[in-house]
Amino acid sequence: MTRMFGVKSIRWFAILLSVILISGTLPSQSFADVINPRQQIKLNFSSDQVICSEGLVKIFKISSDRPSCVTPSTAERLADSGWAKSLSVEKLEEIRMMKLAKGEPVGTINKIAVLKQLSKSTTTGTPSSIIGYAFVFDACAKSTEIRTPEIIATSDSETKSVKLGSMLKPNSCYTTSVLIKASNPDSITATMINKGGVSDKIIALENKIAELKNKITLAKQKIPASSEQKRDSENFSSIVSMKKELQSFQDELRRYLMALYVPSNLKVTKLDIPKTLTGKPLEGITTDLISVTESVGKPESGNPELKRFNVVFEACSGKETVRLPIISVNSDSESVDVKFVDRIIPNSCQVGITRINAIDSESIVTAISGNSGISAQISDLEKQIADLETQLGSERVALNKLVSKQLDPAEEEMASEITQKISKLRADLLETRAKLYGLLLQVK
Repeated sequence: MTRMFGVKSIRWFAILLSVILISGTLPSQSFADVINPRQQIKLNFSSDQVICSEGLVKIFKISSDRPSCVTPSTAERLADSGWAKSLSVEKLEEIRMMKLAKGEPVGTINKIAVLKQLSKSTTTGTPSSIIGYAFVFDACAKSTEIRTPEIIATSDSETKSVKLGSMLKPNSCYTTSVLIKASNPDSITATMINKGGVSDKIIALENKIAELKNKITLAKQKIPASSEQKRDSENFSSIVSMKKELQSFQDELRRYLMALYVPSNLKVTKLDIPKTLTGKPLEGITTDLISVTESVGKPESGNPELKRFNVVFEACSGKETVRLPIISVNSDSESVDVKFVDRIIPNSCQVGITRINAIDSESIVTAISGNSGISAQISDLEKQIADLETQLGSERVALNKLVSKQLDPAEEEMASEITQKISKLRADLLETRAKLYGLLLQVK
């Protein structure tokens, strides 16, 4: 009897250990992409918003309702044992499909060279002892686009998970490198670990967003051009519903991208996301009412004079692009902020809609919200990303040219220095992208 209890205890401990290794702070070496649930929660993701890495299933612990990301088989065992909540029919189908999938990498790593990384004398500045190696390789995508290529580089001394930073287009390659320690340089290898799930998820969300935007555009074309024309409450309600759904999909995409781009070795508490979302009103942007019509629905209020109105307005930019403009719609009874889901390109307009309570429809006006801070910060981060991508691309080209021939010691040292630059630029690019999507998530 005691022996049986011991066997069960060991088996139970093994299951719990697998949860800790996969969902805790230790990096998984089997699956690519997003940061673990604990770090996502530190970024203020709710339990329902937590995203699992490719190939893992999200479950909830019964005692605490906290999420964990585990393998499909472990998810079933933990649910059967009572440690995790019961799995829904949809979750069981998700697990079944995961087990059927082959899970082969959608990209390859082709070794080009292994170059010595030398320390330099503090007095003379000349190279001295070997402190590591620059593993130079071609990262190649097969027939699938890889949004954030990730590799596992291993040697007899170290294992590193590295996100490459730049997207790989289908059937294409680019030359890059990674720094790694090794006693024997011949022991260094690298493997692409992306299996397509990340890119598929992002593409699916982008397609849903594009489809909804198109539907909203078509519906807006049916909006009356003036208050005198017959209102279409059903069409108006449809637009409001679609905009809420669009916002939900966009936030999900931004959460996914934020969790995806956080560098593997960066603690999320060190991710410095801008927090100031206010400032003086945006310059060069104007807003005007198009129509105000009484809604079929009545506001929930004890005031019999209060009515519900459908409001259509437009926001127009000046010479500069405006990111996520927020328009305040005000009445004699309340104020509503409307955030545009897209940027407004220079010298163009976008139509916005909302509902607002008012006693007198004549009191309804629009104004530019004081959100210049968010627009300026987004512009700054986008510029930083573009600059970093350009610099990273230039360094990769330089490295490719250098390693395409037999290197002398001086050139080998130069290639090693380029690798260090690539590593720094790659980390900066990933972190800046994570900051951008974190900032976009703050705007509600």
